Amino acid sequence: MSGDCRSIAAIHAHEISFGINSNLTGRKEEEAMKLYQISSPGSSPALMKLETEEGQPVAHIAVGERGRGRDEGIVPIIGEGPEVRAKETDEGVVLVRGNWDNEDRCLAVINAVGSYDRHRSYGIHDAQGLQTVLSGTIAFGDAGRTNSGAEVLAIVSPGATFKLNSKYASTWYTWTGTEWQTESPEERKARLALQKVEQGGGEWL
Repeated sequence: MSGDCRSIAAIHAHEISFGINSNLTGRKEEEAMKLYQISSPGSSPALMKLETEEGQPVAHIAVGERGRGRDEGIVPIIGEGPEVRAKETDEGVVLVRGNWDNEDRCLAVINAVGSYDRHRSYGIHDAQGLQTVLSGTIAFGDAGRTNSGAEVLAIVSPGATFKLNSKYASTWYTWTGTEWQTESPEERKARLALQKVEQGGGEWL
């Protein structure tokens, strides 16, 4: 990584919503997060690799893409270890690796854009418990005008839910604090109906 990227974390740095005062590679005062990726609507969340196939540390992650009608954001990654924390500076966000324990929140790179469809609404819908840290734009066509949607880096709290649309279907995502769960709108509707009846709700027909 270049010296410019390494210097970002030292400029007016503070932890994003953690209330933590710690050195970049020091022992934890609070717990750190795992980093997941949802590569497209309908795909299962997977842990992001922090090393390349050649065994070198990943220098940064990008959300969105470059080009007309598009926006790209770049997040440098520094340090060593299997867990990450996010730090925000006046210039941007940096992920700091370390040997810390997990907490019940996680970080996720979420690509909300499915296959090309001029009229499909691509975005993160009905989100709860999701804090967007950085957002980019993915678009179709040379001018990026036919359709577009967001790719984001977000902090995901336990119980967070949101919906992503692919070209022909929709998928609901839930982060429990320890794992991801996915379900179709039909499965979600049936689960919520069952939950309500088990709690004494509903009306007799």
